[in-house]
Amino acid sequence: MISIEELFTGTADVTRADPVDWDPLREEAALQEVHLLDCRVSPPTGRAGLLLDMRTALQYDTGNAALLVVRGLHTFRWEEEPLERTLLPFAIMNSVPSVARREWRMDIGLFPDGELSLSGTAAEFHLLQAAGIPEGLPDYSEHRLDEIRADLPWWDSGCTVLQSSTTSTA
Repeated sequence: MISIEELFTGTADVTRADPVDWDPLREEAALQEVHLLDCRVSPPTGRAGLLLDMRTALQYDTGNAALLVVRGLHTFRWEEEPLERTLLPFAIMNSVPSVARREWRMDIGLFPDGELSLSGTAAEFHLLQAAGIPEGLPDYSEHRLDEIRADLPWWDSGCTVLQSSTTSTA
């Protein structure tokens, strides 16, 4: 078993993974209703990672987590209307991948009020089964992240890669 962190850093071998049935790197709205859990940007390696909770996904019947990694990172832009809250899940309402001028890009619309846009020279998507994650979602209301983190896929979670997809603009 590998960790999600190892997938992000590129130290895990995933060459044996099945192809993704509904590919979010190429198909609009493939990530609809998926929860965005965390974003990570690594300037030294030029990559960004989006950690996703797939238990609410409309397009996927298997997997409870996913990781989208952008390599050769060119842009990473987050916008949100400041909301009074302690903890709130952001659900992806729209995801639009595109390729232009040798650059892969994805624009993501989030509920309740957020937008995320990122681009780079290549991207990969891994549909995962994270170990020890319950079937149901945690109750975000009146909790802190450290109180519900055990019920979420996280960077240190052990996982099995179910399906993968890659793309490159080179």
